[in-house]
Amino acid sequence: MIDTIATQTATASATAAVCESMALYGASPERGELDSRVVWDEDDATQALGEAIRIIVEGVTVDGTQMADEREALLWGFVNCLHSQVTRLDRTVDRIVPEMKDLETAQDGSEVKAWELQTLTDRAQNLGARRDAFEKMRDIAADAYRVHTGDVWRPRHGSHSSQTGSLTSAAIDARDFRRARKDRETRAHLPDGTLVAITGGKTVADADAVWTTLDRTREKYGDMVLLHGGGPGVEKIAASWAEARGVNQVICRPDWSAHGKAAPFRRNDELLNLLPKGVIAFPGSGITGNLVDKAKQLGIPVYRVAA
Repeated sequence: MIDTIATQTATASATAAVCESMALYGASPERGELDSRVVWDEDDATQALGEAIRIIVEGVTVDGTQMADEREALLWGFVNCLHSQVTRLDRTVDRIVPEMKDLETAQDGSEVKAWELQTLTDRAQNLGARRDAFEKMRDIAADAYRVHTGDVWRPRHGSHSSQTGSLTSAAIDARDFRRARKDRETRAHLPDGTLVAITGGKTVADADAVWTTLDRTREKYGDMVLLHGGGPGVEKIAASWAEARGVNQVICRPDWSAHGKAAPFRRNDELLNLLPKGVIAFPGSGITGNLVDKAKQLGIPVYRVAA
């Protein structure tokens, strides 16, 4: 029986083999052809994603084993893998857009030019749809990360916002925010509102005090955007508050590679250069004190919390 199947496979024509492959797996368009395939099966993909996360949590990092200590790092990497796909597809579309503009300018009524523009537009739209699919999966995985670790997922570098998913707040890198102030087109995609900074130490005696203080601040500034350094302690609790309340965030992290030991102090300068409406200061180290002193010198109000 096996010999018979092997003989049939060997004697099948190339055309028959291609037709069989198309019937089983669908036809992939050649370069320069329109792609009519569906982008993805959202229900099946979501189900598979949930199963992958379940395997990581229940099969790989089982409670009671040493591997359980690796759960947070493993889940973070899993979410970041999806986030990287979003970023890669964004960049690919960005590279295509100038070419599309050139083709629009070069239109001369010929079918060739029109077809080139149509196929390139189709490719850009399909890549954008793929990007949105990966973003939805990333947001689902990020929510699972929060459920299983108790922490909010954030990329180590760059910005984190969602155009399609259920993320309750955008986390924008301070450098992206500064660029946005100079670029009206980009600014439309970034948080717009009243910047309020928060600072404090790594040790927090009363986490509820952070939430209560931020809730009161938001009552005063309904369009509040939270500004912080993305560090542990007070800033980590504040980031969780923003995620839960749907408040957008601007994160200004120290650049250790560029500034070494002076990085936190340089970060304080960069944070205050964004001119927040005020600074909420919880007890902290000399770095916190430095931020408070510099804010006062700039005339930025400081609200001290003795929690």
